[in-house]
Amino acid sequence: MCAQARAAAPKECCGLLGGAGTEAATLYPLRNVAPRPEVAYEAAPGELFEAQRLMRARGEGLVALYHSHPRSHDPVPSAADVRLAFYPSAIYFIIGFDPGGACVLRAFRISEREGSWERAEVRVLD
Repeated sequence: MCAQARAAAPKECCGLLGGAGTEAATLYPLRNVAPRPEVAYEAAPGELFEAQRLMRARGEGLVALYHSHPRSHDPVPSAADVRLAFYPSAIYFIIGFDPGGACVLRAFRISEREGSWERAEVRVLD
């Protein structure tokens, strides 16, 4: 995810994580086709559909969605991120970069219905 975010900067990147239960196993990078990709993301519809088809074929479910805020060193969900959070059971990762250029990964639970978000605890396994 961090490599994709770095390669896409200064534009936002996006993608999905598929897996079983709460354990992500597969990364599905998607192309950002937003009209203003420097400040928003919108997954390419065909790629999003294909990623979901591949997940089903592999017996995976949607575990998480991710996108980047390339100019943020402490990324948090924007108002648009909350408004467009249509998967309440998924984790939302947002990727930023600290002043030295290191990747900063934050995880959130976002409720579009309630218009709120909270940080989520995750473990990264090798």
